[in-house]
Amino acid sequence: MPRLPRAVSLALCAVCAVAACGRFADRSTRAAQHSRVVSVSKQINEFLYAIGGQSDLVAVDLTSIYPPQIRTLPTVGYHRALSAEGIISMRPTLFLTDGNVGPDAVLQQLRAVGIPIEVMRPGGTLDSAEMLLTNLGRYFHRERSADSVLAQWKTGMSAVWADTARWNSQRRPRVLLMHFGQIINNYLAVNRGSPADQMIRWAGGENAMDSLGGMTRITPELIARAAPDVIIATEVGFDRYGDAKKFAAMPGISLTPAGRSGRIYRITEQEVMYFGPRTPDTVKKIAAMLHP
Repeated sequence: MPRLPRAVSLALCAVCAVAACGRFADRSTRAAQHSRVVSVSKQINEFLYAIGGQSDLVAVDLTSIYPPQIRTLPTVGYHRALSAEGIISMRPTLFLTDGNVGPDAVLQQLRAVGIPIEVMRPGGTLDSAEMLLTNLGRYFHRERSADSVLAQWKTGMSAVWADTARWNSQRRPRVLLMHFGQIINNYLAVNRGSPADQMIRWAGGENAMDSLGGMTRITPELIARAAPDVIIATEVGFDRYGDAKKFAAMPGISLTPAGRSGRIYRITEQEVMYFGPRTPDTVKKIAAMLHP
C-alpha cells in the first residue's frame, strides 16, 4: 500500500471505530449503523432532506445549498476537489457520493483508513431520479416518507404535462441557459438532452444550443449566433454581474434578442441541473419567464 500523507496517517486514530464496524453484508444493515454521513452530492442531499433523513448528515460539499438549513452543516470542499483530511476530520461512518467526485486519490485514502464509500448514481432522467429517491428511502429506512414525497412529485408532474400541451400551438422562444463553471472559471451553455433542456421544453421553450449532451464552453460569437430570445443564467454566473442589465453588457449578449429586450433571468443551479421534487415548480417558474 502506498505511503499515506502524514495528516491522513494521524487522522487514522480518529476513525478507528469506523474500521472496527467491518463490512456489512446487507445494505439495510449498513445503513442502520451509519449515523455520521458525509455526502457530497447536491441531488442526494436535497432528497435526504425531502424524506427527513438529514439527521444522519454531518458534512456536505460546497454545492449543496438547498434546502437553506443545509448551510448550517460543515462543508468538506468542492466535490471535484476534495481533501481526505477534511473528510476524515468529520469522523464519518459513511462517505456518500453520486460518483461525480475527485480527485481519485482521496477515495483511495478514505478506503485506506477504513471509511466505507457508497456510490448512488445520480438521476439523470425523470425515472432514474424517482428511483434514486426510492432507494434513499430504503437505505435510510425512510420508505414511508419517500413514498409520500414521490406521490406528490408525480402529481406535480402530471400537472406539468397537462400545461405543456398549451404551448404546442405557440411559437417557442429560443432559450440559452448559461452556467458558470467554477473549475474552469468560464461560462458554459447547457446542451440538449439534459434535465435543464427537458424543463425548458416542458415550459414551452426551445434550447438555443444544437449540441447534444453535457455543456459547451461559450464565446461571444457563439452567443450571438445562438440568437436566444431569453437567457437564463444560474446564480453564480448571474451574481458576478449583479443584475440583468449588467449581465446583458457581456460580450455577445448585447447582440442577441434577449440582450436587446432585457429578457435575462436568474435561476439556481440546483433547480435545473437535475430532476427532483421541486421540478414541477421549476417548470412553472421557467414558463413564467418564457411566456410573461
